[in-house]
Amino acid sequence: MMDAGSFVRVLRERHRLTQAELAYRASSTQQVISRIERGTLSPTVAMLGRLAACCGEELLLEGRPREVPFEAAQLEEQLRLPIEQRLELALGWDRFAGAIHGRALAALLDG
Repeated sequence: MMDAGSFVRVLRERHRLTQAELAYRASSTQQVISRIERGTLSPTVAMLGRLAACCGEELLLEGRPREVPFEAAQLEEQLRLPIEQRLELALGWDRFAGAIHGRALAALLDG
């Protein structure tokens, strides 16, 4: 997986542009392009799309299904539960995660 800075550098170099030339096309500055490429500035998806468009390319983002780390039988069993019970289970996990987060934050602050 490529980070945003590498994407911009590869895009710019593929079109034989300097940082200043890409910046001019994108109504930005050379310093902004440099900071993106170095990873000190995180561009928005809109900015990445604009930089790609300035080079005559289209930015495509895609999502792909991934495997769920649960057994199919476990999921089927939970889907048979009434919605109220499923919501209560979900809220229980949410409360549990919040408690863990709170304890971790307290531990960090106590140092």
